Amino acid sequence: MDQNAPLAAMPRRRLFGTASALAALAGLPHRAVAADTPTEAVWASSFKDLTDTVQPLSQYKGKTAVIYFFATWCVPCHLETPKLVKLYDTFKQNDMVVIGIGLDNADKVRAFSKKYGVDYPVVYGGRDAVQLGRDLGNDLGAIPFTVVIDKAGRVVETIKGDTPEGKLESVLRPLVG
Repeated sequence: MDQNAPLAAMPRRRLFGTASALAALAGLPHRAVAADTPTEAVWASSFKDLTDTVQPLSQYKGKTAVIYFFATWCVPCHLETPKLVKLYDTFKQNDMVVIGIGLDNADKVRAFSKKYGVDYPVVYGGRDAVQLGRDLGNDLGAIPFTVVIDKAGRVVETIKGDTPEGKLESVLRPLVG
């Protein structure tokens, strides 16, 4: 292959392999590109938390997880985040975790989390986070986007856009006992 060829012409596997290797060398968060199931993509992902420490999402594997993709400019996200804080407080003792994945820059995600007193894990991830959402079925790029994964690692619910009142509670109750 011509070394001066545009990236679009580079075979996808080579392009992503190169990007992953460079991210690893630079100590940046990364996502494994190839995954057999959507949840494998989740557990293979790492993003920076609000202290800029890279956090592997695999640390939550085996728990019931509510993964919440949000943006600070998203009006429904401002309305839903306080509800997620309450949800987390209600169910966290039952081996359940809410993971907020911000699509904005670190400063905006920090300010947003502080404003709402978010005490569940929050990370931010830009394009990698958007791609993870797509891997989980967010083909429309909807924000917010919520995914519930059971302890066995199965996606049991996806919600594009606003979450109907009481929906997450009704999905979680049978999963967490």
